[in-house]
Amino acid sequence: MAESVASTISTKITQTKKSSPDDTASLPWYRKLSQKKGLLLFLICMAQMLDIINIASVTIALPSIQRDVHYEPSQLQWIISSYALTYSAFLLVGGRMGDLFGHRRIFLMGTSWFAIWSLVCGFARNPIFMSISRGLQGAGAGFTIPSALALLTTTYPLGPERTAALSLFGGAACIGQTVGVLLGGIFDATIGWYWIFYVTAIISATLAIGGLFIISKANDNPETADRRIDYVGVLMFMVGIIAIVYYLSESNSAGWGSAKTLPLFLVGIALLIAFVFWEHRIDYPIMPFRIWLSRRFSSSVVVIICVTATYNVMIFFSSLTFQGVLKYTPIITACCYIVHGVGLVVGLYTVTRLFVFMRTKYIMLIGWLLIITSSVIFAQIVPGASYWHFAFPAFIVNCLGLSPTWMCCQVNVVADASDEDQGVVGAVFNVAMQLGGPLGLAISTIVSQSFQGLGDTPVALMDGYRAAFYTFGVFGAVGFVLTLILASNRDPIEFSGATPETIAKDQEKGISAVESIGASALEGDKAEATSISEISVAQTMTESNKTATKST
Repeated sequence: MAESVASTISTKITQTKKSSPDDTASLPWYRKLSQKKGLLLFLICMAQMLDIINIASVTIALPSIQRDVHYEPSQLQWIISSYALTYSAFLLVGGRMGDLFGHRRIFLMGTSWFAIWSLVCGFARNPIFMSISRGLQGAGAGFTIPSALALLTTTYPLGPERTAALSLFGGAACIGQTVGVLLGGIFDATIGWYWIFYVTAIISATLAIGGLFIISKANDNPETADRRIDYVGVLMFMVGIIAIVYYLSESNSAGWGSAKTLPLFLVGIALLIAFVFWEHRIDYPIMPFRIWLSRRFSSSVVVIICVTATYNVMIFFSSLTFQGVLKYTPIITACCYIVHGVGLVVGLYTVTRLFVFMRTKYIMLIGWLLIITSSVIFAQIVPGASYWHFAFPAFIVNCLGLSPTWMCCQVNVVADASDEDQGVVGAVFNVAMQLGGPLGLAISTIVSQSFQGLGDTPVALMDGYRAAFYTFGVFGAVGFVLTLILASNRDPIEFSGATPETIAKDQEKGISAVESIGASALEGDKAEATSISEISVAQTMTESNKTATKST
């Protein structure tokens, strides 16, 4: 009996240790795509790039869209605002839905929805129809981006591999900004602005089709027992975020104390406060508060607001400076940003190499100093100045500062999150990024208008733009202080400099340890089986003796 038990245990352990046969060899090529992490990374980066391309390209083509769609000057901002409102509102919802029901499902749904409404935007020739279509398009992006980030972080394990993947993910956003500006300028000057939406619709549909084969179906079955949805929390968060983003977007034209915007802002603040209290009481919150226990996460969320504020102010007012002060055409203006996009990509890739030599907190502090320096260089632009004199070196310095601060926030924010929280963590991070842009533009616009001279001459305009450039330097100083106070003094273990070979050796040691434990367990099972056998034999003999005694 002991030998039988031991044989069974030994067989099971042997079967577990043996690798399963390669049943995938006979599958068609399109069924093997889900096994290639490189394809998945490319798909995720394209989704990130597509969102940024859509925003940047539309910004360049605003004058033509205003003419053809018949927007009033006061309504034109709704092309941007309607997208930003729904995008911000659906980020947390999309991220949590991915955690509960599978990021593959939510990613495919988001990209498909985005493709449909991108196509509709291309045919829109009415202001109301365009604004509604842009809002629905933004909802698709809100579902897509958190799930894309969660698919990346759950596919790539902690360590240099994930860090490199995140650097490519961040680089895709930077490339998207440059490509979007170029495409917007080229399409607007040639075949028409509506091709911006047609191209994004084609790309998004391609991503949805590719995702069917590239994303593993294992992502459709998250290990979550409780899949109840916090509908009250969803409603309070969405309405609160929409109200606040609306206030930040509209108050530049309507006034910061306007009866049209201020009540909505107060309602938004009240709803978000109520949302926090509600999430503390409910057993299945849409935003679990355990994610805020990580200092790396909470500090990254706060600091990224300042990062995106400086970035958006720099892009917005440098564009106005190039076209209004230096009198560049839209296409030439778009070309001016090539060096910035390329520099950010190189910087994001390079900064990951610094993690083994320097703490991320110190890297970010150096980055903030460079961002502040770039704001001072931008402020030196004067009418008639050459692009190479001030703008080009300012872009270079800004790249050197922006890439490390952005990348450190991107990597730290997901470092402590479990797989089941990756979606909501990515969503909260992206919500913070969306709040930083309008906040920075709102404050810098007030400052710019206060210092702008009389008339629309280049000199008068530059007086206001110069003040705005100094303002984003102030945002950089605020970011520096917040990083100094809030950022963690310790980094994740994957920044310790472990090479893939070291990690592999550690894994082998772990496997050996598991095998030793298995062998010990096997010996224990043998001993236990022998004891059970001996007890069984003794009981049998006892029963036999009793029977014999009774018979006698």
